[in-house]
Formats: sequence, structure tokens, C-alpha cells
Amino acid sequence: MSCCGQKRAQQRVLSSAFVHESKAPRVSAGRFPMGTAYFEYIGAAAMTAVGGFTHRQYRFAAPGVPVAVDARDRWSLARIHLLREIR
Repeated sequence: MSCCGQKRAQQRVLSSAFVHESKAPRVSAGRFPMGTAYFEYIGAAAMTAVGGFTHRQYRFAAPGVPVAVDARDRWSLARIHLLREIR
């Protein structure tokens, strides 16, 4: 007479091992996972803007200097009249 309990337990261990092995390794998405947009400040002095989606602070230290921005914040920064998107 064979014991089914041990075979079931062994099958669970094997099936869970396969699930863990089949997962792709997690890779860092980087600073801006959804892409990057670039803006420049066209005002007279320095300015800090806050992205509407990520709530990150973007520092525009001087006029005309390009700043990399998370693409998800693009729409909110485009509404600021002293910022211009660079393409």
C-alpha cells in the first residue's frame, strides 16, 4: 500500500520551486521609469517646480539650462508659463 500524502507534499515543494525559478529577475527601472522630458526655464532668476504626478521637485537654477523631468509630470510643468519644453 502506497502513501499519497508524501507524494502530494513532494509535488507541492517541486511546483512552488518552479514558480520561483520562472520569475524574471527584478531590474531597477531607473530614475524615470516612464520616460524623460526636458524643460528649460525662461524667467530671470532660479525657480523650483513640483511635478503634479510624482510630486518631485525640479530645480531650474538658471534660465536656458535643460532639466530632465519625469514624463508623467510633463503635463503639469507644461502649464507653467515660465517653463518651455525642449524637444
